[in-house]
Formats: sequence, structure tokens, C-alpha cells
Amino acid sequence: MTATAFSDLTEMVIGVKSPPEPFLVRLVRGLAGRGMHVTLAVSHRPDAKWDAIPNVESMVMPGWDEPIPKRLWRVGRRLGGDIGRSLPETRRFLAAARAGDTTMHPVERLYRWLPFAGRGWDVLYFPWNATAVAYLPLMDGRPTVISCRGAQINVSPHNPRRTALRDGLPITFARAAAVHCVSDAIREEAMRYGLDPAKATIIHPAVDPDVFCPSDAPRAPSDRLRIVSTGDVIWRKGLEYALTAMRLLVDRGVPVQFNIIGSGRENQRLFYTIQDLQLADHVIWHGRLTPDKVIRRLQTADVCLLSSLSEGLSNAALEGMACGLPVVTTDVGGMREAIRDGVEGFLVPARDPVAIADALAELWRQPELRAAMGAAGRARVVADFRLENQVDAFARLLGSVA
Repeated sequence: MTATAFSDLTEMVIGVKSPPEPFLVRLVRGLAGRGMHVTLAVSHRPDAKWDAIPNVESMVMPGWDEPIPKRLWRVGRRLGGDIGRSLPETRRFLAAARAGDTTMHPVERLYRWLPFAGRGWDVLYFPWNATAVAYLPLMDGRPTVISCRGAQINVSPHNPRRTALRDGLPITFARAAAVHCVSDAIREEAMRYGLDPAKATIIHPAVDPDVFCPSDAPRAPSDRLRIVSTGDVIWRKGLEYALTAMRLLVDRGVPVQFNIIGSGRENQRLFYTIQDLQLADHVIWHGRLTPDKVIRRLQTADVCLLSSLSEGLSNAALEGMACGLPVVTTDVGGMREAIRDGVEGFLVPARDPVAIADALAELWRQPELRAAMGAAGRARVVADFRLENQVDAFARLLGSVA
């Protein structure tokens, strides 16, 4: 499809947090910039800057955490309005709500689904598998694209508390017009849950190398190895193994400064691990930072570290590569699709702090290797992981099913 054709295409994106994840922000801006009309279904009114983006609008859908009388009033109000828009679809939602699983009350299901009754978009896009499962009735009669990104394919289905997700994956894959996978590895995982490979399209994550780029000034020398990790502070990021590796490096006499950027459910655990390993003089935990401050930290670091236990393909690693950093990453998910061992960085086994420490020590001993790997990583992003190419690929995918 041409850029002109996209100006007639409307897209509903369901499952967006407030504020949205940075990679979704970049994607939505890119699609809107190509003329596609994008509606975001969000639980809270987004920042005013979103209203200023041409071709982007928000559909606010309050959550299920309001007082019970208010929830029931909203359901009744929605039911009355939605019958007027589409009686057949409202009836279908009522039947699906009664027949659904026991993990969610039927009234809550109606509360989620009714705002979509009788509304027409050319294509629905679910950035997350769990959202597609939760909004399954919306997929009937509407072209739908689902993204498979990582944990909801290679972690959550193994959780005995997430049986609804595991059981719902094959159903959503069957109903979707197309399925986007962030890596070949994730596509292979999704095929275990019924994904028809003919429906799958691989579109890797991407960054803008004009935004994530090395500083104009040369990287200042330091008497420490400056290591940076970015991402949510959750168990899947394997930060305890990264911190254990720091302890090993310090014990070997390697001077390190480990900058951790991010926050999450494991904040308290991270804090106490730093204290227990007596790393307070070697670790700086910044919490969440604005995008410009993240870029600045990447530009002043020597190495990007990803100690994850699972990944699809990490945006954080690509951002580090774009800023000219060598990457030490666990060999999980699709990481080897972006980083070749010994070229853009080092691939190490998951849950292996010794291997992490060995790779970082090698980079400390060889500054010229750091520079060569950083340059190779930057070149790889420019060649294969450019944001504009990713947006073009998404636009073609969405246009093909609409």
C-alpha cells in the first residue's frame, strides 16, 4: 500500500498503558505520520501531548477498580448506548460473557467489551497476547493483528495461574488475520501454542539511530568500567545474576560502576541484594529516567548489560548498540538474531554470573575491543533495526489485512 492509501486506514490499538511503553509510542507516531488514523484504548486520559499528534486519538476506558455502584451504572449506561449502535453485537457480547471462563465475572467482561459494540475500524491491533485473549469476542468479524513479544509466549503459559492465557492462545491465533512476532525464536515458541507459521510475520524491534546515537564528544576516559542496564525491575531481567557478576569483578580487582535504570515489582529485592553483596560503592540505581536522560547514560557508558532470563528481542539492547556500546547479553529468546557472539558483543548462558563477569572483564582488559564491538553494533542497528523500516513493515502488515 502507498502512503496515500494509509490515509484511509483506521486502526484501533487495544491494551495500551498510561503512559504507553516507549516502543509503542514510537510505533504509533510512525504509523500516524504515514497517514493512518490510530485510536488508542486506554484506561486513563493520556498526556495532553498525545492530543496534539495528528491522526491519533484516545478512547478512555475506566478500569474495574471503581466503586461497585459506579461500575454497575457504567455497565447499564454502556449497555443502553451500545444496543443503539449494534443490537446483534451486543447480544453476542452478552452470550460470550455468560459462557466465559471463571477467572473474570461476566459483568466485568461486558464492562470491557461493550464500548466496542457497533464501532468500525479497518483493523484491530493487540500489542499483547493476554489482551487478545481478554477481548476475544471483538475479533469476530474484524480483521485483527496480534503481537507476540516475549514473556506472554515463553514464560506466562507455564504459570499454573495463567491457564486462561495458555488456553486462549490457540483460539486467538486461529481467529487473527495475522500475527506479528518480534523474532524467529518467538515465532517458534508461538507455534507450540497453535500459531500457523503462514500467518506469522517477523518484524524485529527497532530504534531511531538518529535519536539513540553516540555523543558528539568522545567518550570520556574513566578508571572504572561503566556498565549500564535498562528495563523493568522484575525477576525476568535477572538482575541478581548481574549483581553477583559485579561482586565477582570487584573481588577480581576489576573496578566497575554499574548503572541500573528502571523500576518495578522487584524494587525491594534489588535494594537488599545490592546491600547484601556490599555493592553500594559500585552500583548506582537511578530508578526510572526520562528518555533523554537514558540516552545520556548510554552515551557515557562503556558496556550495555542484559542479564535476562527470557526475552523476545530486547529494545534496551538495541538502544545500547545504537549508542555505540558493546552488549553482553544472555543467549535467550531472539537475542542472537541481533547480536553475534564476538562481533557486536558477547552471548552468555542465562543464570551464569561467572560467564557475565568473564565477558565484562575481557572488555575491561581490551578497550580497543569495546570500541570495535560498539562500532559494529551501531552499524548493525543502522542496517537492520531502523525504526522507519519497522514502521513501514507494520504499515504493510496492517494494510494487508484491513
